[in-house]
Amino acid sequence: MTPVRERTPNSALVELRENAGMSQHDLAEELNDLARNKFGRPVELTKKTVGRWERGEVAWPQPFYRRLLAEHFRVAADELGFLRPRPGTAQLQTRSTLTDTDDLLRLTDEPAAPDPRVVAEQDRWRQVRQALGLRRRALAVAAESLYPDHRLPGCTGTGVIADPSWIPAAPIPLEHIVLDLLDDAPRMISGIEPDSAAVRPLRDTSRRYRRYSHAIRDLARPSLFENRLTFRLLDVDWSLPDQQLSFGTMGFFDGLDVNEALAHETAQEFLARNASGGLEIGRPSWRRLAFRKLVADPFDLRRRPMMGAIGTLTVRGGDSPSVVLHARDGLHVAGGGSMIHLLPAGIFQPSSVLPESVATDFSVWRNMQREFAEEVLGHDEYDGTGAPVDYDRSPFADLDAAVTDGRLRAYCLGVTLDALTLAGDILTVVVLDPDLHDRLFADSVDRNTEGTIPARRIPFERNTIDRLSDAQRLSPGAAAALHLAWQHRDTLLGGGRTA
Repeated sequence: MTPVRERTPNSALVELRENAGMSQHDLAEELNDLARNKFGRPVELTKKTVGRWERGEVAWPQPFYRRLLAEHFRVAADELGFLRPRPGTAQLQTRSTLTDTDDLLRLTDEPAAPDPRVVAEQDRWRQVRQALGLRRRALAVAAESLYPDHRLPGCTGTGVIADPSWIPAAPIPLEHIVLDLLDDAPRMISGIEPDSAAVRPLRDTSRRYRRYSHAIRDLARPSLFENRLTFRLLDVDWSLPDQQLSFGTMGFFDGLDVNEALAHETAQEFLARNASGGLEIGRPSWRRLAFRKLVADPFDLRRRPMMGAIGTLTVRGGDSPSVVLHARDGLHVAGGGSMIHLLPAGIFQPSSVLPESVATDFSVWRNMQREFAEEVLGHDEYDGTGAPVDYDRSPFADLDAAVTDGRLRAYCLGVTLDALTLAGDILTVVVLDPDLHDRLFADSVDRNTEGTIPARRIPFERNTIDRLSDAQRLSPGAAAALHLAWQHRDTLLGGGRTA
């Protein structure tokens, strides 16, 4: 008679899942996504699979499943609570696994024809997503009117909103800013709430996409699309002796699930086709913006995850100052495409997932340096998959030396939000002496992975800024940075001396 293995419930796995606030179905979906996106190995784990692990019916899952669980929960494999089989039990467990009826039927099922209702809803989602890319700036301007008390003076009609306390009275030298990395703060809103259901299309006949980022991945995936570790902005306080920005950590997709869902909802409700087939924006109203209503106060950073993107206005100083801007390609980036933006600009994130990189790269200046190397000089992206960056090498060491001897001056202008997405921009400006600028960027590229660099020398003049604004293609962050830099031009171009 075959001995019956005693089942031991896996309380450790149950605790990991419950502490993450996930159901068994949620965990199965997350593991399926991780397997597909990171490892290129489609799997079909279900709620039943997770339940069998937790009840101890499968005491020792196959190695790939254990690896997925360890990566998802960020724990060692031996912390998952699975019991390694004793000699002689492996064959019994294998036999049990092979005779699982549901698994066998799933392997032999013919793929079903797409359901017309699912196809139609996904097509509508793609159409709204495409329209969003075409009218992103105009939608940001419309969304700005939803927050009349938080318009940035001098930037009305640009899609920018700001808390007055987030804009310092004068540019702050970067060396005066202290960064604080806090334990991850809980967030009340993640983008999976019922209030966002209208922007998450049907995945199949029985369920919607659980996250907006999952829909982007499957239905409108851009070329740059990775769920990297990023720093989450939690607080802005310029009142302290050492001005302070506080951060936690989050995933890149955590931001998309809120920011791009808000943008999609706005496009879905505000855009309409006119008689000639063109897109028009109706009168802005809160009436059908269920998810935006749920988010509520856009400046309550404990309520939702917000990535701290760093946008830098690069100024070539001297008698005839100039700036370089960036035309972003909507086909290559998940957010902010088809607009003229700052150069360089990028999400505040470490260059590698290694602990030493997370500590070293928790610096606004280091992030700016890497973005210079990637976007201006065409270096391969520091995407977290390689070794930590060696900041003692060129161009990083050259930039550090220029800061030390005063040929490069770096400041923070404040923090603003894009009214459409409620994504944040930590606005910075660097002023380089002309000779240094020309030497450092002699090998700058004409195009990078996110779009073209349309001009080398755009005059930093009032009429140029006005023309760019009138063209209605400046991103909210670029509009705010140009406005604030022009407002403080005497301080910036005079080497920090107040005019």
